[in-house]
Order: sequence, then structure tokens, then C-alpha cells
Amino acid sequence: MGYKRWSSHEENFLIIHYEEKSIFTIAQELKRSEDSVHKKAKQLGLTKERKLWSQREVEFLIENWGKVPKTELGERMGRSATSIRKKAFEFQLGPERIGNGEFLTSGDIGYLLDKDPNLIYRWIVQGDIKGRRFGDKGIFQIKPKDFLQFLNKFPHRWDGSKARIDLIKPYFCISGKEKAPLWFLDKIAMDIEMKRKQRYLYVSML
Repeated sequence: MGYKRWSSHEENFLIIHYEEKSIFTIAQELKRSEDSVHKKAKQLGLTKERKLWSQREVEFLIENWGKVPKTELGERMGRSATSIRKKAFEFQLGPERIGNGEFLTSGDIGYLLDKDPNLIYRWIVQGDIKGRRFGDKGIFQIKPKDFLQFLNKFPHRWDGSKARIDLIKPYFCISGKEKAPLWFLDKIAMDIEMKRKQRYLYVSML
């Protein structure tokens, strides 16, 4: 598609609404891409006052990340999709798939457990983590319940002091449990205590 020249009407609309509306909303109303709107705003010298994130916004983002598309989140919060993505990265919320509860990939599990995705892939191929191939590229999809089953069956393969526990806990709710089970909490506590002892031993030897 070739370059679409901006009309004076579009430029005036952008100037009038740039402060009050999000880039996403303006792009939708002008039937242009967010990138096009952003570039034109920069060309016109338009700037937005930096809008600090409130605690309520952060909580809303964490709760809905992966469940609601970035563009829709931006529209609801009056922020651009780029702003949403940056804040999600800042809070280490991980790929959007991690939040939607439908399936995980080897890369997602690697992120959650702080492990090399290639190692996770080998565990899937070996059958230690139940998964199914999806698409032409043969990417594995893992259901949350199968991921949790792996954690329970192979506790020696993951470290509770390194894993992203806050992102893993919601999967127990998705799998029909009210909260994280005792075996999971005990494993985390044991790993954290072991790490504390190792650190103490290391310091005492200095």
C-alpha cells in the first residue's frame, strides 16, 4: 500500500484531539496506523505530558495482561499500545500468551522457570511435559494443567527461588483450584531456604 497523504482536516483533527485521546483511538478514527499518527504528531511538534501510572492502572494491567489485547487495554486506559507493552515489560509480565491461560510454549515455560527454552523443548520431546504440536512449524502447545503436573512430578527440575512464582500461581485457579497447593508452596519455601543457607555459607567463608 502506498503512502497516504495527510489532509488538512486530518491534521486539524490530530492537533485538536492529541492531548485528550490516545494514539490508538485517533488512529482508529482516522483509519490510520498508530505509527503513522505518531510520526505525524512528531512532525507537527505535538507532545503529550508524561502521564504517570497510578497503582490502580498497574493492578488493572497485571490482572488483564494476556486476557485483553494490548490495543483494547490501551483504549480502556487512555494509553497507547506501546505504553502498555513497555509497562508490561517493566513489570516482567512476560509474553501475552502467559496471561491468557489457554496454552504455553517452550519459550513461555522457560521464561516462567528461568530455564533455557531448548532444555524445556527437550523435556517436552522426552514426554516429561505433555504437549501437542501446532501449526506448520510444529511449535508445541502445553496446557497449564500439564505444566503444573510437570512441576509436581519433577520438583528437582525447577528452582522455586528463581521461578516467576507470581505468574505461575494463577494457573492453579485456571486449573480449577482455589489456591496454590501445599506441595507447590513447600517447594518454594524449601528452595528459598536452601538459597539463604548457601549464601550464608558463602559469606562465612570469605
